[in-house]
Amino acid sequence: MTARRFVTALALAMLFCPPLKAQDNPLVQRGIPAEATAENAVTARDLAHASARRIAFQRMAEALGSHASPPSDAQLERMVAALIVEDERTSSTRYSGHLTVQFSPGQVAALTGRSFSGSAGAPGGMGLNIPMAAQAHVEATTRFNSMQEWLELRRRLRASNTVASVDIVAISPDAARLRLGLRQNAGEAAGSLTAAGVAVSQDGNRWQIGLSGS
Repeated sequence: MTARRFVTALALAMLFCPPLKAQDNPLVQRGIPAEATAENAVTARDLAHASARRIAFQRMAEALGSHASPPSDAQLERMVAALIVEDERTSSTRYSGHLTVQFSPGQVAALTGRSFSGSAGAPGGMGLNIPMAAQAHVEATTRFNSMQEWLELRRRLRASNTVASVDIVAISPDAARLRLGLRQNAGEAAGSLTAAGVAVSQDGNRWQIGLSGS
């Protein structure tokens, strides 16, 4: 092959082949399916999240080449540093969605006997690069006039940097009860949400929320 043909082939390969991605951090497992059916929505969610943690652990162990015995559900829950909802669908008896599960480097090291180096404790010095887990939780209720209004409220909550998780406890055609995981204390979080277009009325750890101006 002449030098000119080699350069042409290399250029074509770079044009049509996607760039290689940096190695994923095995302590952060994304796109984990979470599905369960139970007697009510809250139990279905809890069962689905527990199943997702088990799936995430199996994938992480395979990525690390670990042959450690799977931990119990209680141990596994303690190993999870953060759980982020990517998408979810709920009904009165069913929960389905996808989660990002972040494991604690220290807990994983204790189970597998493998130490993790780096500033964030991740393999190869890679940071976990995932939002901080919830520092506090509040119960919130909301009323809405349409499905579009509900979806917009949920979008604003999830888009806010101050909200770590949005768990639907109960929902009806015009109202919902939520459990919000906050990355700030309740007062600071309420201020941040108000700036993001979410009206917040506080009564201790119970909130009434809605779209600003609704």
